[in-house]
Amino acid sequence: MNSDKRRILCVILAVVLAGAFASCTEPEKEAFECCGGTVWLDRKHDSLSYIRFSRDGEIVASQRLPWPVYRFSYGDLDGDSLPEVAVGVIKETYYWKQMDRRIFIYQIYKNQHIVPVWKGSHVASELMDFRIDRRTQPALVRTIERRKDSSLYEAEYYLSKFGLKFKRYINESATIKHY
Repeated sequence: MNSDKRRILCVILAVVLAGAFASCTEPEKEAFECCGGTVWLDRKHDSLSYIRFSRDGEIVASQRLPWPVYRFSYGDLDGDSLPEVAVGVIKETYYWKQMDRRIFIYQIYKNQHIVPVWKGSHVASELMDFRIDRRTQPALVRTIERRKDSSLYEAEYYLSKFGLKFKRYINESATIKHY
């Protein structure tokens, strides 16, 4: 089996395992209030979802996500008192051709549009999962990543003008269970 097929199988296995572990914890809500309306993830099927923004029962904006989505979250990542939308997708990117988990961040722009803030190719190591820590201002992105030796660790990132920037290691021997 070549390395590309092995990598794809590993990503699929990680998705299945993460789903199994996620079902053991309280699931992340797939909707939140923002900008006088509601933002939610509209899952059409395994490889097609939409971020929707509605106000007074009408859809104001939509962002198509033509990839598997493994996480939908939100938090004020830039400190402007408005939440950004964080979506975990499985896809390849222009510079990173292997199928992997990515973090994409969007914002509601002028209360009318959903625009990308950052479409992450990668973090420091292989991304296994993430969550938004909304207890801080601005909110932080916490990840579980896998090193080349297969060990897991938890890290914390903040949103800068040019994407996610590493802040610190939180746990050098993390597990996926608590995400």
